[in-house]
Amino acid sequence: MPKYQTHFKALGTKITLTVFSSFDQQVFAPSKKLIDYYEKLFSIYLPDSEISRINRAAGQKMIEVSTPTFDLVSLAQKISLKSWGFNAAIGPLVKEWNVGFENAHRPDATRIRQLLHQIDPQEITTKAPNLIGLQQAGMQLDLGGIAKGYIADRLKDLWAAFGVRTGIIDLGGNLLTIGNSSLHPDQKWRIGIQDPWNPRGKALRVVRMPACSAVTSGIYERNFTENHHFYHHILNPRTGYPLKTQLMGVTVFTDQSVWGEIESTRLFFNPETPVDELKKDRHFMAAVFVYQNHEIRILK
Repeated sequence: MPKYQTHFKALGTKITLTVFSSFDQQVFAPSKKLIDYYEKLFSIYLPDSEISRINRAAGQKMIEVSTPTFDLVSLAQKISLKSWGFNAAIGPLVKEWNVGFENAHRPDATRIRQLLHQIDPQEITTKAPNLIGLQQAGMQLDLGGIAKGYIADRLKDLWAAFGVRTGIIDLGGNLLTIGNSSLHPDQKWRIGIQDPWNPRGKALRVVRMPACSAVTSGIYERNFTENHHFYHHILNPRTGYPLKTQLMGVTVFTDQSVWGEIESTRLFFNPETPVDELKKDRHFMAAVFVYQNHEIRILK
């Protein structure tokens, strides 16, 4: 069956949108505009974004923001307070380590102790309808661990409004499949689990799933070595250092992409979470754990 795609750079990554009807290509242009709109709200790398404005005003005043920013920050704070590993206030630590960029480095212990006092999510203040503030100077929001999922879900809403019944939204590896797959007789999607020891696109395992989101948290793409020590980008907000783990990555399948972001971080920090507890989560569908010893564990 023919497929129609568009590729472009946004959100600091490569975006690929796929539809299976030539008529559905009409959704590509508004999709790009919607991604650009959200990037201008959420990006910490754009000085005029709403998140950047909140960060600059830390310890001084609250900032009036759009409804999407208010909603996403409110959700991010709620999840941060559960202590599952995700912390929307971790910006100062992320900036200091700078993993994934040329000047990535291990900060000294004194600096890390200082920054741990600036990442308390309880000091994020939200006031309806649309005011957000950071109580302490030096605090910084960083929604990088949740924003792509939120944006993917809003794209899905847009595609539904355009009548797109089947498609794939790929925001740099964060996948969201829509409708039944027209590529296979069983109408299930085939989703590859990235092989951490091979180039991007090489699958270690292929999972068959209905329409879902697939989000991965892993240590194999953004990392560096300093003085013969390996450091990755998933920072533990309790210690200020990269999380000590036996995992290489965990891929989580959920019904909504924002919950895929949340659950992939939760399970990366807490891989022994009981299956019964996971099944209480109405968003959870399945998870694949890949360990540094090459072991694979699947929960469904």
